[in-house]
Amino acid sequence: MQNKVELQTEHGSPETGAAFEDTELLANLLSLSYEPMFAWRLDGAIRFWNAGAERLYGFAPDEAVGRTSRSLLQTEFPIELTELRSRLRNERSWSGELRHVCKDGHEVIVDSRMQLIGDDTVLEVNRDITARKQSEIAGQQSEARLAEELARSKLLHSISVELILEQSVESLYQKLVDAASIVMRSLVREHADVPSLSRERR
Repeated sequence: MQNKVELQTEHGSPETGAAFEDTELLANLLSLSYEPMFAWRLDGAIRFWNAGAERLYGFAPDEAVGRTSRSLLQTEFPIELTELRSRLRNERSWSGELRHVCKDGHEVIVDSRMQLIGDDTVLEVNRDITARKQSEIAGQQSEARLAEELARSKLLHSISVELILEQSVESLYQKLVDAASIVMRSLVREHADVPSLSRERR
């Protein structure tokens, strides 16, 4: 199946002929664009799939055209699909983050821009922001670990002061055991709270 935008311009005059050539040139530029973009019907399948989309997702045009994008890419939307369609009909555009699964199975996060063209065709342009999101998550994890380490340091300092002032051997031993338990619980909680890119799909 060829990947091209269907053109409806008539060849009736030099003006319409020039318009046809301009539209055909634009269609070719969209096809070759590095930016991943594709067009799909509001109520159905993908109509157009460019080279940028093939590079990002791994699907060739003949594998993508005719299928729904949400099925092909296992799209995870931040809002319900019915609400997204309603916004496109009423506001004619939408932007936000989407999660997609590529042909090889790995997940990407994209900054998506959608524009309604005509009555039922949506042009979707996506920018891969997976690396940026992973960097943000790594930064959050690093901050969380730093906070945990600071809290443990303060706790151990406080316990050390109490141990110095403590006279009873039995009490010293019990406080050491309590301190060890608190530190271990903190370490277990740190590992349990690590965020992940994986989330349940709709």
